Amino acid sequence: MSAKKGWNIISKDYQASVRISLDDVHYGPISPGEKELKLLGDVKGKDILEIGCGGGQNAITLAKWGAKSVGLDISEEQIKYANTLANKQGIQVSFHVGSMENMTMFSDEIFDIVLSSCAIGYSENYDQTFHEAFRVLRGGGLFVFCVVHPIANRGRAVRYGKRKLWGLGNYFDSRRRTWTWKFDKRSAKFYGYHRTFQDYFNSIVSAGFIVTKVLEPEPFPLDKMTEEEKRRVPYYWEGSEKEYNIWRRIPYTLLFKAKKPR
Repeated sequence: MSAKKGWNIISKDYQASVRISLDDVHYGPISPGEKELKLLGDVKGKDILEIGCGGGQNAITLAKWGAKSVGLDISEEQIKYANTLANKQGIQVSFHVGSMENMTMFSDEIFDIVLSSCAIGYSENYDQTFHEAFRVLRGGGLFVFCVVHPIANRGRAVRYGKRKLWGLGNYFDSRRRTWTWKFDKRSAKFYGYHRTFQDYFNSIVSAGFIVTKVLEPEPFPLDKMTEEEKRRVPYYWEGSEKEYNIWRRIPYTLLFKAKKPR
């Protein structure tokens, strides 16, 4: 099942189940957001494109902060939700349905920042995605994106005595993998692609970018946080605590900040 079809099926249930902040840009589950990591700088007046924008929460947040925000996603249902959410918030964002691998609806060098949060893992041709991001950025522009960390992406929880540990499979196995996302009312099969750290790094550089920062954010200390504090986590759902003892021991999110030369 394609990402487009899968997200069209589960969009409504997903958005109802997961709390995604409208006050901070999120960089993956239980990880710090933009307010703490400060990767984008002052966004006021900047032209910003989020690729794989999903329900539009990051794009809406950026518009609240003064950016001229644009969102792109492959799923019509996700974009439908994003438009409804922006209207409810009284925020103007331009949302588009389309592929991050072929952004021909956008001219060359029209954005100051391209952002993506946990979406590039769905891209079959990530090299092309990086080249497209490079094309639409102005000289000096930033490309900030995060993916599920390759260590988290290629492992699973295993029991070792009385403890649960993270068992890593074949880190170099790049075959397409399939999984099912289940909710109370709906489920959909998805496929994604495992890439190693060097795969991402070399592809970004080959596209022409200069990598200025790589981060593996340590998860929030959920076990020491109050319920009120947990509600301020940029991307959080109650089920994320079930495996927290594992997630706090391995990097779950891999973040890149890169720049297009002037």
